[in-house]
Amino acid sequence: MHLDKIDPVKSGGALPLLAKAALGSLLLFGAGGVAMAQNMVVRSTGPSASSYPAGKKMANDAKVSLKAQDQVTILTKSGTRVLKGPGTFSLAQGAGSATSASRRLSSFISNRGSSRARTGAVRAAGSVTVETPNNPNLWYLDVTKGGKFCVADPDALVVWRPDYTGSATASIVEPKEGNVTEIAWRKGNPLKAWPKDVLPVTDGASYRLLGSNVPQSVEVNFVVLQNQPTDLDDTASMLIENGCSGQLDLLVETLDLNSGEPADQG
Repeated sequence: MHLDKIDPVKSGGALPLLAKAALGSLLLFGAGGVAMAQNMVVRSTGPSASSYPAGKKMANDAKVSLKAQDQVTILTKSGTRVLKGPGTFSLAQGAGSATSASRRLSSFISNRGSSRARTGAVRAAGSVTVETPNNPNLWYLDVTKGGKFCVADPDALVVWRPDYTGSATASIVEPKEGNVTEIAWRKGNPLKAWPKDVLPVTDGASYRLLGSNVPQSVEVNFVVLQNQPTDLDDTASMLIENGCSGQLDLLVETLDLNSGEPADQG
């Protein structure tokens, strides 16, 4: 799999950047997985939300007391754990092995094993349901999602589209001057290098994106991270601190995808 290039960028120019980003992730996260120092709240709703805000860290022997209508999602060394009130829960209970979660996150960050994901059609009861794949990398910019977006490597930003069964284009509008830059994907290719030579990836930069197969435009606000996250704690913390909620949701959903763990109900 390769990235489509943006003229007049020469062929192969974006691949080393992507390889560099993947290698950097491997060096930071390790070939075997990631580290998780503590339990961290990543989502919290209900009457007790203020007691368990996103980013709150707790020891492995901590207890979580919830009221009716409370729901707290906690990132642990073995993945995610959802607690639903009312009830009191011990974080020491249900703490499994870190291996599966570490491998999932490592693959998610470095994109190993995800390059062949495709949009598919599933037939059910005489109808056809199109299944759209999830974004395979935390640092890929989803052309359909707006909001704050944390950039780990400004020189290797990649734009990803969920539906790549055909060719498509996207218009990127610089709001201050109104200049429009168009990027194009070939059929079957989900990735496109961000045109950084024309549209700099800088902290606080804001752009509006409109894909040809997307119903409405989205505004993206870049947050360039000063330091690369070094483990799962750092990754979640940086996303929370910088308000990159879309990527935080993607991180949690990716860990949840294969966990198979039901919510702990009080």
